[in-house]
Amino acid sequence: MKRQAADDLVLSDVSIYSHNELGESSIRLEEVNITIVAGEWINVVGVNGSGKSTLARIVAGLHPEGITGEIRRGFAGDRGGPIVLQQPRAQLFGETPREEVLFALEWRGIASELIMQQAEEALRRAGLIEFADEPWERLSGGQQQMAAIAASTACETQLLVLDEVTSMLDEFNRNAVLRMAQDLHSKGTAIVWVTQRLDELAPDSRVVALGEGRIIFDGDVQEFLYGEEDELSPLSPCLRVGLRLPYLAAMALELRRLGKLSNPLPVTAEQWRKVLGNGGSREADNTTR
Repeated sequence: MKRQAADDLVLSDVSIYSHNELGESSIRLEEVNITIVAGEWINVVGVNGSGKSTLARIVAGLHPEGITGEIRRGFAGDRGGPIVLQQPRAQLFGETPREEVLFALEWRGIASELIMQQAEEALRRAGLIEFADEPWERLSGGQQQMAAIAASTACETQLLVLDEVTSMLDEFNRNAVLRMAQDLHSKGTAIVWVTQRLDELAPDSRVVALGEGRIIFDGDVQEFLYGEEDELSPLSPCLRVGLRLPYLAAMALELRRLGKLSNPLPVTAEQWRKVLGNGGSREADNTTR
């Protein structure tokens, strides 16, 4: 087991139980243990109701009632980090995109002489300059989401949590959000990226998969999609948590089943090019991992 550093963000045996109007108890999270390292990119995946959003809020510093276990915030600090939710109107405080970004910068203590410049830059990256002073009712749900993202990415931060933020965005804006997150990550920000869109998983990134409030898997993308190389079970961790494999990953597993592809199975575009160039055989070139 990897030794924890003093500045790691650590959740130890964290559980949350809620009760409905009949007093019946349900599990939101149960005995979750996770360590996030400063500057790390971690993907959180799972079906609806698996506990992804609950975990995201805790990591961001929003602790609901009834939480048990130990939380050490480490590099994230007691103030936590910004979070962008799937439904933007649940978190917008300003009256317009510009007000929202300015409010976020003021809250983070940015010097007054820098605020206007950073706000303009954040709005430009989000494609909202033209709509900066429009009220929310004149903006689409996607534009409101981009405003929330602009506010959260307007300045460098130690931690940024993005909870299924691309679900209502078109391809252009989805790529723009990924670029903004990647830019912050390159500058040292830890990114917690919650998604059900498995095509958003970078091949070399870490995946934490949840099911029924528990962590079912914590490892790299290749093992998440395909399972361990010597594993006899036909179900990969991805399938075990109820998610559908991306097309290329499903094809790789089928080719392996037919004896036309051997481990390690391809994940990246470069790996696929090598496999296809070899007619599916790894015997000619087994250097794709």
